[in-house]
Amino acid sequence: MRLVQSSCLSCLFGLALVACAPTPPPALFPQVQSGPAASVHPNRVLVLQASCGSIEYHCPAEFAKTVDTIVRSGLEFAGYAVVDSESLRKDTRQRHEEHTTADAASSSQTHVDDEHDLNPFDNHTTTTSSSTSHSNSSLVVLDGAGFEDLSVDDRHETLGKSGADAVASVRIVIGGQMGAWTPNQNVEVMVKLGVNQGDSMAWASRCSASSNDFSTVTAALENAARCAMHGATGH
Repeated sequence: MRLVQSSCLSCLFGLALVACAPTPPPALFPQVQSGPAASVHPNRVLVLQASCGSIEYHCPAEFAKTVDTIVRSGLEFAGYAVVDSESLRKDTRQRHEEHTTADAASSSQTHVDDEHDLNPFDNHTTTTSSSTSHSNSSLVVLDGAGFEDLSVDDRHETLGKSGADAVASVRIVIGGQMGAWTPNQNVEVMVKLGVNQGDSMAWASRCSASSNDFSTVTAALENAARCAMHGATGH
């Protein structure tokens, strides 16, 4: 009888541990579409900076940087030679930084004497106030056209000079916050590779994730980006 009770207690303890264990996030499955130039393997790929397609939610700059890093490293791991869009411009951009500093100070003082004939002492009231403020701001201006601003002919010319014969574009979509009890945001990452100077699609891959299944929206975005790259390259 004691053995049976001991076995039951062990089973209940094991069930409690299972119930308390954190639920692993679900597996993500990419949607991959092959293009007419799927068999073409480019020499060098220009990876454009990720753009945000969200309407209800503003994508922080950190989101684009995170996805860009995952896409570039995924292409490099799959054997692609990658060119950063920031280093590829038809005209060299000039960087100007304008700094503005403003200081302001103000002070006031009030002195009041109350004299009474029956009181040998004067009542003195003094009020002093002062305030200071300091602000510093900087503005960075980039002169010159980026790759996205060029015409089709200029893009081909720029790609030819750099040796890149393919373009990878990345798009991020983040939905608005939903859910009554816990905020939930659906994220999606889409990666498209165009070869023959970007004119022919080789493949496109997209993957979605929910922030309910991961610790943060950033974590969901990272997993969606890795899922999209795995669907496209197999790595």
